[in-house]
Amino acid sequence: MKTYLIVYFGTTGTKASEIAKNLEKIGFETVYGPYDFIYRWDAQKPTPEEILALGDKIVDALKGSGAVFNLDTHD
Repeated sequence: MKTYLIVYFGTTGTKASEIAKNLEKIGFETVYGPYDFIYRWDAQKPTPEEILALGDKIVDALKGSGAVFNLDTHD
């Protein structure tokens, strides 16, 4: 399973490169294509609670940056 992340950067606040570094610190990979970042779950399927906990980590990583995000988790 993977969680795909799209980040909508603001024009004020943290630079995109700094946001990427913060997201990589919590386990995301920067990618090219329809999504900006991917989080690869271990062999197990994540629970809804685990996905929400990852969302909480993203909120913390983006706090004060002016960015917003969208998550999409599937195979």
